[in-house]
Parts: sequence; structure tokens; C-alpha cells
Amino acid sequence: MGIITVTPQILEEVRQALKLPSFSRPYAVLLDPGDFGTVFTYLPLMEGEYEKLPLELKKVAYCIDKGRYGLIGYLPKSFETPRDGKVAAVSVTYNEFGTIVDLSYTLDQKPETVYHVQHPLRREKLLQLAKKKKLPIRSAVRSSQ
Repeated sequence: MGIITVTPQILEEVRQALKLPSFSRPYAVLLDPGDFGTVFTYLPLMEGEYEKLPLELKKVAYCIDKGRYGLIGYLPKSFETPRDGKVAAVSVTYNEFGTIVDLSYTLDQKPETVYHVQHPLRREKLLQLAKKKKLPIRSAVRSSQ
């Protein structure tokens, strides 16, 4: 994963490029729409600020949503659940082309509840966690017909 988190030095370079007296803004959090887990936290850029950045600083800004940009401040190192408990099992469904169409997990404390993961960064981390911890992974392939 090639996401760059900002350092104080990068923030200072952005502040100078935007000719701002200070660069103090509240962080925002991008949540997975499936289980509401943290994808990353970011420092939002206001409208028009991304366009003012030089090319080398545009490389550290990410498109958060259509027309919205931000600087990634925190990126979880591994998969973090937004609830108490540890991941106990993972279920993945692929389409006929090998693309993940559904990825879910259960927790050790609530094995009857299934939580779905929709964001690609969190999906990747969940699969890495399952492989590393040797968790049971149930796989299925579904045709779109």
C-alpha cells in the first residue's frame, strides 16, 4: 500500500505553498460504509487549495470524495474493528472474474453477528490479518447471472 501520511515537515511545506499564517484544522475520519471502521484520518483541504499546491505536494494529497481532497494523518497499520472483540472468521465472495463482491467477518464475542467490509483498503487489511492469524476463511464464487 503506497499511502503517504503527512509529517510536520510536509504540513509546513503545504502551509507555505498555500501562503497560510497557520495550518490548524480539525482532522476528519473516513469510515468504511459497511461496518463503520476507520479507513484513515485526514486533514481536509479547503475548496481550491489542492489546485494551488505545486506538483510535488499534490502527490501527498488524496482525493477523498468527488472534488474533496485531504492529507492523510493516520492510517491504521492493521485491520481494526470498531467494536469489542477479535476477528474470529472471515467470509469472502468473488464474482466469476475473481473480484471481491462481498467480504465479511465475525467477532469472537458475537459470532452470530456478521459485519461487512466495503472499503478496498480495509478489505485488503482484513485479508492480510486473516492470513497472518490463520483465521478460517470461507470462500464462495457467485455468477452475476
